[in-house]
Amino acid sequence: MDAHHIATMLPPLWGHVVPFIHLSVQLLNADPTLVLTIVDHSFMVGRMKKEYAVCDYDAARLRIIGVGEKTFSEADPPTLQLIRGWADVAPVLARGSPEWPKPHAIILDFTVGGSVLKHTKKIFGPETKTLVWWSMNAAPMFTILTEYDHRAIFNKYWADEKLRAGRSKKQLELDIFGAWNGKDRLTGEVVQVLGTSSIYDYERQSWAAGHPGALNRPLLISGHILDQGVDGYITVSSAAIEPVTIPHLRRFYRARGQSLFAVGQQTHEKYFQEGATFKEPVTNKLISKFLEDAYTKLGKNSLIYVSFGSLFFPIANTKHVEALLDTLLASDFPFIFVMPALGANMKGGLSKSFIDRVNATGKGLIYSGWLEQRAILQHEATGWFLTHGGMNSITEAVLLGIPMIFWPNGVEQPVNAVHFTSGQHPIAFELLQIRTGGQIGPSLRLGDSVKITGTVEDAIAEFKTVFREARGPKGEVLRANTYRVAAALREGRKTEALVDIKRLAQFGRMAESTARL
Repeated sequence: MDAHHIATMLPPLWGHVVPFIHLSVQLLNADPTLVLTIVDHSFMVGRMKKEYAVCDYDAARLRIIGVGEKTFSEADPPTLQLIRGWADVAPVLARGSPEWPKPHAIILDFTVGGSVLKHTKKIFGPETKTLVWWSMNAAPMFTILTEYDHRAIFNKYWADEKLRAGRSKKQLELDIFGAWNGKDRLTGEVVQVLGTSSIYDYERQSWAAGHPGALNRPLLISGHILDQGVDGYITVSSAAIEPVTIPHLRRFYRARGQSLFAVGQQTHEKYFQEGATFKEPVTNKLISKFLEDAYTKLGKNSLIYVSFGSLFFPIANTKHVEALLDTLLASDFPFIFVMPALGANMKGGLSKSFIDRVNATGKGLIYSGWLEQRAILQHEATGWFLTHGGMNSITEAVLLGIPMIFWPNGVEQPVNAVHFTSGQHPIAFELLQIRTGGQIGPSLRLGDSVKITGTVEDAIAEFKTVFREARGPKGEVLRANTYRVAAALREGRKTEALVDIKRLAQFGRMAESTARL
């Protein structure tokens, strides 16, 4: 049978790349006639190859094309270089070859795909299908991609002098994309996110990394362009974890003539094996020694690992972060706090004197740079994960049986916090007193039982409560629930998710009547 080719454009964001790496391994193993091309910025290629090196797949049927320059700047960021690089690579892919024929399907990440969709469809033609890569849960996908057309909302406000209210174009954009509710401000109205508890509109946001309008604008515009023009969607979720959302979205998108592929949570295959003995070493000697010392002195599950991912850092009020670390120092919880290089250089980031003071205690370790997160979560000393709540981090923690503490920073993370701290089997605490700006206000789920102020004093009181409860009966319940959810993920991977992966491997080649399931 002739080769079937799927090409993918990924952003230079590890949380978007690593789940696709493991999905691509499954796709290649599901269809021996499939070949895959991944296009990303050059600086991601080495890290991608390192991840592929520990996977089992036919490497001859996968190629990675790096684009962009070795250097970049704020005026010419990696994403813009990637978009230009895709414009050069796409015509070559469209011409094809016997081993790498013209792709039957193109997968575009939601963060950058909107910028190239029109050009891509023109180059490849209608016979090549297009899909959105959504490396997150499905519930926020609907809200971010489908629910609102923010460009149309902006045009409405800009054209009406009364609605515009004297604001500049930039300010109006910030207000509309920051509100993310179809209006130009947060109103406190009740909103529904599919499959989760109802919340106030400001609870769907996070101002921890500053006003969200500047970040949301390119994401929401790109996402909605894709939503209106693609043939389908890929989400790293399944009915095993979103039993209400996935069936609803299948019906919704099918009615629009689009397909939904719920391929399940994605990380290394061996983490889905029950009782697997697969171990990834902590290669950083400083981190390894700290973990070993914590285990020797305090035993299993004694340490908290803190990371806000490679992109986010709560700069809106770094006094909250300092208070968190000082509270941990005063407790019996040793901790490793991984601060991305990006966060370290942000205005308002932790000072060198503060970092030096913490590290001098020997009770906590602040490290700036990239670390092997799975290896740290695997270590017997690690008992809790304080995280921004990105889906990649959640997946890794759940499969390793590590309950979480959520400090959401942006995009879908507040919705994830609601989802995984609610319902019959919650697996995490959610920090509420770290809210800032327009996000401060009552929680609809908690009613009047918690007054959210966002002050450092109330944040410290909440930290103390959470750390105490983590070591008590509530913490044990969350840990047990984490194992329960992990079992559901493993089962879902063998059933519904596997069916969708097999469908996806053939997408674009199949007859339309079959592909539109």
